Amino acid sequence: CQQFLGKSVMEIKAVVLQTLEGHLRSILGTLTVEQIYQDRDQFAKLVREVAAPDVGRMGIEILSFTIKDVYDKVEYLSSLGKSQTAAVQRDADIGVAEAERDAGIREAECKKEML
Repeated sequence: CQQFLGKSVMEIKAVVLQTLEGHLRSILGTLTVEQIYQDRDQFAKLVREVAAPDVGRMGIEILSFTIKDVYDKVEYLSSLGKSQTAAVQRDADIGVAEAERDAGIREAECKKEML
């Protein structure tokens, strides 16, 4: 594309990177942290769809855009995962306790009938 005539590969990469980062930031502003963390593929798809026209005008085609990792400095995301894991464990513990209670009740009823 004419806008890159006389530019080095590093300069071209910098322009494309800045363009992608700009679109990335604008999309980040429309999603919750949980949406970004839980559905990286959808997030990457949005970035491709939004950025493709701009980089296309530069003569560049986005063949692939992958979100490698999502993390934060205050460990909110890891805490989110821990709370979900704890909720699943709690529900499993409740299920086991209820099953044991029901089995105990049934056993007591059977013993009572035998007497």
